[in-house]
Amino acid sequence: MGKSNEPPLDRAFFENLDREQLITLLIAAIERNYFLEQKVLELTERIAELEARLSQNSSNSSKPPSSDGYSKPAPKPQRKKSGKKPGGQPQHKGHGKSMADQATETKVLSPQSCPCCGESLESAAGRKKEKRYVMELPPITPTVTEYISEEKACPACGERTAAAFPCEAAAAQQYGPNLKAFIVLLAEIGMVSMSRVAEILEAATGIKVSSGTVANAIEQCAANLEKPVNSIKDAVTGAQVGHFDESGMRSQGALKWLHTASTRFLAYLAMHNKRGKEAMDDIGVLNDFKGTAVHDCFASYWKFDCAHSLCNAHLLRELAFIEETTGQIWAAEMIGLLLEIKEAVDQRRLDKKASLPKGELLQYEKRYRALVGGGLAENPEQPKPAGKRGKAKQTKARRLLERLHERKDEYLRFAYDFAVPFDNNQAERDIRMAKVKQKVSGCFRSDKGEKSFSRIYSFIRTLKKNGVSVFGELVKVFKGDYSFPFQLATE
Repeated sequence: MGKSNEPPLDRAFFENLDREQLITLLIAAIERNYFLEQKVLELTERIAELEARLSQNSSNSSKPPSSDGYSKPAPKPQRKKSGKKPGGQPQHKGHGKSMADQATETKVLSPQSCPCCGESLESAAGRKKEKRYVMELPPITPTVTEYISEEKACPACGERTAAAFPCEAAAAQQYGPNLKAFIVLLAEIGMVSMSRVAEILEAATGIKVSSGTVANAIEQCAANLEKPVNSIKDAVTGAQVGHFDESGMRSQGALKWLHTASTRFLAYLAMHNKRGKEAMDDIGVLNDFKGTAVHDCFASYWKFDCAHSLCNAHLLRELAFIEETTGQIWAAEMIGLLLEIKEAVDQRRLDKKASLPKGELLQYEKRYRALVGGGLAENPEQPKPAGKRGKAKQTKARRLLERLHERKDEYLRFAYDFAVPFDNNQAERDIRMAKVKQKVSGCFRSDKGEKSFSRIYSFIRTLKKNGVSVFGELVKVFKGDYSFPFQLATE
């Protein structure tokens, strides 16, 4: 601390003061002492908060693994060890295809001379000793098709009629659906930037295109997908269980939000300037959704009239953080309880059961309430500071316990309804590749770009979930009037 400019107070100074002056000085000293005590408390809380922030990583919070840097925390798997060795297990059936069934050419290799004495082996009989297979990509040579429309005169009335061009020849010169589909594949699945798409295309095929051509192909694909993707949106809205999430994305130098609504077989993504209720209303899935919404407890979701289920993967990370930073036993025991319930539910599913036995479920609920009650007793509510407005700031552990108490049914929804999953990983998987695209290709440059990506990726992700070839379907999209080759199942 810096030195005061005021002279030190000695005993003579106080002896010369009367009673009222001494009382005034004493009151001022008490007030200053109280102020310093409050300041120390505030700074202590701030230090504790900052230390807790430094302790957060991808294993005990919602921070992405990329934020861990090079000193990534040692993984702490929450699954129990099975005792099996890593890798493929005995009698496991592989999924690879044999190249022997796909051979299109055979080359017989014969030795020309004896390596021992040098005698020619050209006339000697041979026998097959070993086979090997090489799968190769043939040289890519582009083709250019010239379409000539003939005109004919009707022999009866003389009316002249010209043949119509196919949809891929709508202009005097243009690129075909296969080439455009390949461009979209590189840009939206390969996450390659537009300029690098042009470079790859020229290197692989010799076809020179501009970044503008790449952008036009992407925009045309998105325009042709308007109806198919709207049908995906409608199917998600009518689903029994839906997964919802949102993640920040950079667009035109500003922060926007990519929202996802999905099921096991469907994915619908949309960009919006906002994150909360206004954005969700504009996107228009949750407005009419009557199933169970699985999410991460973001406040805006509670404003929609549907059943809710909370992501326990998020909860496990929060509990791990409380255990690591405070050492409180209830957090570790709650992790164990949740994983025990999940294991019981998974086993019942394997046994083709529809629910847990009522007695077993009641026991789980009883243990859940006991752990929450013990945690609340260990983390009492902080009193409201004198002279301050609003509620008192509570510790992270206290806030989590209050949420566990208030949202018990939502956290245990997976145990009540086997159609509801334990976590919201489905939504996170559906949104993950968008984050990869941003890291690889940078931010979006226009509203068209962000909307095109959301629409095309919704389509591609839905195809992949249904096990359908993406490239073949993209070719069909460029030929126009697209329809899905499968029923849009909501479950």
